[in-house]
Amino acid sequence: MKYTAALLFMFLSVPVFAQNLVDHYYEFGGALTEGRESSALMLAEKILPEVSALSEKRQAIFYYKLAGLHENMKNMDQAILFYEKTLKLEPDYYVPHMALGYLYISKANLVVPKINGEKDKLARDKHIREYSSYMKKAIPFFEKAMACDPNDQLLASIKNCYTSLKDPAGFSSLNSRLKGLEQNCVTLLKED
Repeated sequence: MKYTAALLFMFLSVPVFAQNLVDHYYEFGGALTEGRESSALMLAEKILPEVSALSEKRQAIFYYKLAGLHENMKNMDQAILFYEKTLKLEPDYYVPHMALGYLYISKANLVVPKINGEKDKLARDKHIREYSSYMKKAIPFFEKAMACDPNDQLLASIKNCYTSLKDPAGFSSLNSRLKGLEQNCVTLLKED
C-alpha cells in the first residue's frame, strides 16, 4: 500500500511540476512586457534549472527574452551567453545574430581606450589582438543578419569591421557569402 501511494504521488506531482514551469514561463514573459525586470530575473532563476523540460521553441523564446533582458541591464556577457543558447535551438533566427554582432562591437569598443592609453608595446599589442578578436566574432553574426534583413546600418557595421581588421578583400566578397546565408531565415519565433 505504501508503494502504491508513493507511485501515485510521484505520477501526480509530475504534471503539477510541469504546469508550474509553464506558469513561470508565462509569468516571466508578462513581467518583461510590464517592465518588471527584477521580477523577470527572479522568475528566470526558477525556470533555468528546469528549462529543458520546456519545448525547444519555448526554450529558444525564453533564452532570447532573457538575453534581451540582460542586454537592457548592460550585462553583456550574460546577454551573449543567452543569445548563443537561442541560436543553438534556432540557428536561422536572424535577430540574435544582429544582437550578438552589436554586443561584440560593444566589447571591442571597450578595448579602444586600453589600446590608446597603453605605452608598453607588448601590452598594447595584446589589446589590439583582443579588439580584433571581438571584431572577427561580430562579422559572421552581422552577415547572417544582413542576409536575412539587408539594411544600410548593418552594411556599414560590416564594412567597419572589415576596415578595422584591414581586410578589404573580406568586405568585397560579402555578396557571395550573403547568397548562401539568406536561406531559411527565421524572422519571428513562434511557440509550438
